[in-house]
Amino acid sequence: MEFAFNRPLHRADDSYPHQPPGGVPYLRILYIALAGVAGTLARYGLDGLVQGRAGTLTVNLTGSLALGFIVRYATGSIVISPDLRAALTIGFCGAFTTMSTFSYESMALLWNGDYGRAGLYMGATIVGCLLAVALGTALANKLL
Repeated sequence: MEFAFNRPLHRADDSYPHQPPGGVPYLRILYIALAGVAGTLARYGLDGLVQGRAGTLTVNLTGSLALGFIVRYATGSIVISPDLRAALTIGFCGAFTTMSTFSYESMALLWNGDYGRAGLYMGATIVGCLLAVALGTALANKLL
């Protein structure tokens, strides 16, 4: 059975981790920083709507969905430039999602002896985020 996430990826341009000819990619760094600000503000805004562990879970699930979609769509087409891809993935998604908050909240549940809720929260986050990436990738595949 073939799923969107087990199809071979055909990369259009995977050059963003590499330095461009001529030295430091100042413009790319600026794009990443600006997108990071946007991701931080989006996280702050969403946190005002959904608070606590539910907010962290919501942020991580939506961020994983976005990351799966962006990476698949950007590497499967020439629509998104390497600079924009770096801004969206490293900057926006990196600032928007939060592994540190997830880790702290998980440990707080464990320290309080709330093992059932800790297991449910950690399982929902990890499995949910993996499924969200797969869904984002599948959505991008439909556009390619």
